[in-house]
Amino acid sequence: MSTTPHRHEAPPANKGLLALACVLLAIPIVALLLVGTYAKDEPRLGGFPFFIWYQFLWVVICSALTYAAYRLVLKARPHVPMNPEGDAFLDDDHRANPREDGLR
Repeated sequence: MSTTPHRHEAPPANKGLLALACVLLAIPIVALLLVGTYAKDEPRLGGFPFFIWYQFLWVVICSALTYAAYRLVLKARPHVPMNPEGDAFLDDDHRANPREDGLR
């Protein structure tokens, strides 16, 4: 019997979706690094200068983009199901041929 742990091959990741997730995460970084585009006082919103409310707006936008990137990564990298105990991957060959001692 081999003492090396079973190595499970994960399904291939969708690289296009992973690249799109990276782009979504880069958008707020690039937008907020361009300080010259929003370093101004007008227009005011509720008494707050543009500089302040623009950054608060990006808090909401960044949260939405981060969630969208998270969902894309989940879709791009399909998971491999595990047993109920969470200590082993479920393989078709292990379910078809269980060991006599009940271990997987």
